[in-house]
Amino acid sequence: MEREHITLKDIAKVAGVSTATASLALAGDPRVNIKTKRNVEEVARRLKYVPNEIGRSLRAKKAETIALIFPNTPHNAFTHPYFVQLLEGITEILVQNGFHLLLSTSPTETDEAASYDLILKNRRADGIILWPASIKDSNILRIVESGYPVVYLGRWHHDDVLTVERDDFGGAYLATEHLLKAGRKRILHVTGPQSFQVSIDRLEGYKRALQDYKVLFEPQLVVEADYTMESGYEAITRAEQAAISYDSVFAGNDRMAIGAMKALQTLGRSIPGDVAVVGYDNIEMATMTHPTLTTIEQPMDVIGRIAAEKLIHKLTNKGTAEGIEDKQSVVPAKLVIRESCGGK
Repeated sequence: MEREHITLKDIAKVAGVSTATASLALAGDPRVNIKTKRNVEEVARRLKYVPNEIGRSLRAKKAETIALIFPNTPHNAFTHPYFVQLLEGITEILVQNGFHLLLSTSPTETDEAASYDLILKNRRADGIILWPASIKDSNILRIVESGYPVVYLGRWHHDDVLTVERDDFGGAYLATEHLLKAGRKRILHVTGPQSFQVSIDRLEGYKRALQDYKVLFEPQLVVEADYTMESGYEAITRAEQAAISYDSVFAGNDRMAIGAMKALQTLGRSIPGDVAVVGYDNIEMATMTHPTLTTIEQPMDVIGRIAAEKLIHKLTNKGTAEGIEDKQSVVPAKLVIRESCGGK
């Protein structure tokens, strides 16, 4: 019996009661005696049962709240600049529609599971906007496929799940292509953790651009980091220690790019003369570096607005996605040329 597919009927069978009794027990109905109630609750806890909330939400009083969940992730939701843009986009739509925002973050997958259960079982929110986590994170599958109203901010393998996706592949292609057109042939790609789909997609965009421009992909030119400035600095240090030859750097986010620029300058390399650098995200700090950082812009405020609009539409249309033109939206990326690649 796989935990992702545990149903109320399964709980009733294991507890030795009817499905109706199990439902009443989990709802705290006083008609169920305490011994039976505790037995059903214990079985539900043991099997990690998460109820399908769509039907219940149609009967229950609305919380008038949307939860924005940041799972266990290398990004810090309260310090990364583009999360602020995401929040601005979401809150703009929620305020227009009379909804409140509930933020949920967790440092570990265990804490994450507990947070999800509080929201799902106690109806802390009417729906969820969910930031992607590691592809190994089983909690994500559980919450997206629980039946709870969800908009996932990434790519999903089922077409009926509402998603808003950044074009990470396309953005990485643009960044790599820009370096190739500038005559750079040995592009060091500093990636984020490869357990995250965003990192995988950006690596694939980098590879495709090399292929299209008939430049051989060299695995030693890919260095994995963790999206922090420190890891970007360390990536350049590791490349130098391994005596890897490169004439440019494409970093998977601006923070790593800024760390890489600092390391290059410490080594006495000129930017863009010796090494051209491209980042990703277009955070405000990219305009303050010396030289200023060429990067890929993601309109996170637009992504937030689209996600909130989809979720509110679903909540106000009896729990269905009827009338939503694009269940899966892909928001395009844009190249912003500055001085780190020789641009003006």
